This record gives sequence, structure tokens and C-alpha cells, in this order.
Amino acid sequence: MRSFRRSNDDGPACSAKEGADRLRPTKATDVFWRGLFGTGHSGSLYVVEVDFFDFDEKVRLYCDGRLMGEQRSPARFVLDDGAVIEAAMALYGMKRAHLVDSGRARALLPLPGTAETLRLAFDREHPVASRVIAAVSWAVLAVALVTQIPNLLNSLVNGAAWLGFPVGFSAPTLALPGWLNTLLSVLGIVAGLDRGLRMVHNPLLDD
Repeated sequence: MRSFRRSNDDGPACSAKEGADRLRPTKATDVFWRGLFGTGHSGSLYVVEVDFFDFDEKVRLYCDGRLMGEQRSPARFVLDDGAVIEAAMALYGMKRAHLVDSGRARALLPLPGTAETLRLAFDREHPVASRVIAAVSWAVLAVALVTQIPNLLNSLVNGAAWLGFPVGFSAPTLALPGWLNTLLSVLGIVAGLDRGLRMVHNPLLDD
């Protein structure tokens, strides 16, 4: 694994027990579902592990390879020296994975063997293509949001009417052909995946 260690005179801030579960090494198939994000702090290596297909959205924190704690997303792990590791999952990918120490936040970095590192490598090797893909991803999700807002409003109106509060309002919807709706849905999934791999999150576009 990539090294994130850094020296600190205060000594390790790790409270993982000797008998705790060990962090499993990455396998080739992990790239499809497993997220690993690490940082060095106070002489120890902290790694956040998530399973993007876990409906319980469990977040595990490892310290020097041993399980330190497990919480549901959004997770907040307080370390022995008062620093905090915060991690929150998105639909796919992470909304946030940071270490907060003395009021300053530092992003955890994806570890080798994850899809996030492949996306970062593509960005380094093909920066122009990467920016184009990022712009297209944003545009696809923005279009999908605009086309779905009328449907959402009408759903709320219908829900209010069902509860006995008729609103008397109906938002005009865009009569898109079926093939275009399907295409937008597929592109929306791909766009959301790309943004998740880049750890870019906007509540309106990505939730």
C-alpha cells in the first residue's frame, strides 16, 4: 500500500487493539466496489474502508492495519489526540473523507488498487480529456435535474391531494421521447460514477 506516514513527536494516536480485524489487502476485483482512503497522522496510518454496494453504508476505520471502529455513514471517528476523521458516502463514491485537526481539514487520499486511483491517473495522463469528461458529467446531471424538476413538483402536488390538501397546480412537463429518457438515465449513472470517482459532490446534482 501507498505510504502516508509522517513523523510526529507526540507519538501514535492509535487505539486499535491487537486482536482487532486486519485490513484485507486489495484484489483486482475490489476496483468495482471497494473504496480505501488513507492519511498519515501522528506516526500512524489511518485508512477508511467502504463498500459502495453496502446498503447499510458502513464505514470502517483502520489504524496501522487494525480495525479501530465502524459506523454508519456519515461517520465521525474521534482519535485519541482529539483529531477527527469524517467520512460520508454518496450514491456512489464519497461525499467527504477528511481528517480534521486543530480546525484544519485534510482530505484522505485514495489508495492503490481502487477505482479512484485509476481516475486520478487518467487525469494526470490525459488532463484535457479529463476536463472534458468532467464538464460533460456536470452538464448531463444538470440537464437531468432540470427535466425532472417538473415531475418532482407534480409528485408533491399529487401527494398533497392524496392527503386531502388539493393544491390545484400542475407543473408543465417536458414530453421527452422514451429513448431520450432512457439515454439520460444511462448517462446520468455514468456521470454520477465519474463525479464519485473524483470525489466531487453537489447536493442538488449528486443526491
